[in-house]
Amino acid sequence: MKRPSRLQKGDTVYLLNIARKGVYDPDFVTRTFDGWGLKTIIGETISEDSYCQFSANPEVRLRDLQNALDDENVKAVFFMRGGYGTVQILDKIDFSKFSEHPKWLVGFSDITYLHSHINRNFNIETIHGAMLFGFATAGPRDLESMKTLLFDANPTFEFDGLENHKNTNVKGELVGGNLSILHTVIGTPSDIDTNGKILFIEDTYENLMSIERMLYAMKRSGKFDNLKALLVGDFIIPLKDNETSNCMVPEFPEPDEYTIQTAFRLLLLNFFEEYDFPIVFGLPMGHRPDLNVALNLGREVRLDMTADTLRLTYGS
Repeated sequence: MKRPSRLQKGDTVYLLNIARKGVYDPDFVTRTFDGWGLKTIIGETISEDSYCQFSANPEVRLRDLQNALDDENVKAVFFMRGGYGTVQILDKIDFSKFSEHPKWLVGFSDITYLHSHINRNFNIETIHGAMLFGFATAGPRDLESMKTLLFDANPTFEFDGLENHKNTNVKGELVGGNLSILHTVIGTPSDIDTNGKILFIEDTYENLMSIERMLYAMKRSGKFDNLKALLVGDFIIPLKDNETSNCMVPEFPEPDEYTIQTAFRLLLLNFFEEYDFPIVFGLPMGHRPDLNVALNLGREVRLDMTADTLRLTYGS
């Protein structure tokens, strides 16, 4: 697996938006990158203009990303937001210069298309983490963890207050991202390889039936057959699913004990009961504005866990 060079003070990073239109706090973002000692290039898709629900039309978004990928002086690319739009340009991107001179790509949600495609086809590490529109509301660990992954060699992160099942210590390459996107790339050139790896998933506003449907598609595609571990980040689930949870989860608790997150955990535990790999619930990564600790995808990691803690150590 190829690893982009660690960032150093004085490096240049590129800011752009290849998906849904949005705004960010330019003063906060500028202070953040200035504080890290980085120079910034503002892409043409970071503007007040928009094209329907997107930051710009597909041609402009493709051009902006291609400029960022081709510029050898750029050491990292930060995306404004997700939503939808990356897949519209994915098959038109020329990754040849990027493959020769890898740089960090930082984002999540719709950017999972890039994480998965690059991991599968080019064996280059990427970073799943907060995007520009969320910098100002990020949690205290979110940006610090991102900076650590970008600048440090072999960091270790510790988490507590988790719910771990079949907990054991494992090693493997970390892959994954947004469950909905991982589901949609099955059978495509961007399909993620999970064989012998550690899979991370998160999602937002998908009900329990949709989540189970996507898990079945991945199961039938063999994604869980030789998995080392499953890391479950934050899932924001619509409350309207209260009406169907007792059908989806027969052992669903009494109404006064009910929460949608309880039903979600029971659903996953029942779904993965036949597998031996450990499952970790409650990792602070996902779509909530203050809950998105960064992950280095494509990197070999060691997981040391107890019933409610996890130490995640990145290998050299």
